[in-house]
Amino acid sequence: MAEQKTAQQQVREQFKVAETNAQNMLNVWDEAFFATTEWTFGMFQRGLRYNHELGSQSERVLNEALESYHSFYQDGFKSWQNYVKGISEIGSRTL
Repeated sequence: MAEQKTAQQQVREQFKVAETNAQNMLNVWDEAFFATTEWTFGMFQRGLRYNHELGSQSERVLNEALESYHSFYQDGFKSWQNYVKGISEIGSRTL
């Protein structure tokens, strides 16, 4: 009977060890899952912030380019008007 209790105690001890190992494994998986999830959401948030900043910079650069083009166009148009006016004055003087 003593040997049987010893065998039952060994089985119980082995089950306790297996249960402890399984619990430790679940804890590790749980921590890894939440750490990975937190990291993923952090990266997603940083990506959104980066894209927003990049979009703002792109919009600012586009606005500056349009303003430069607009002033360049106006200067060219004024130069053309002055050229045509000068040609008209020369033409009216010769007639």
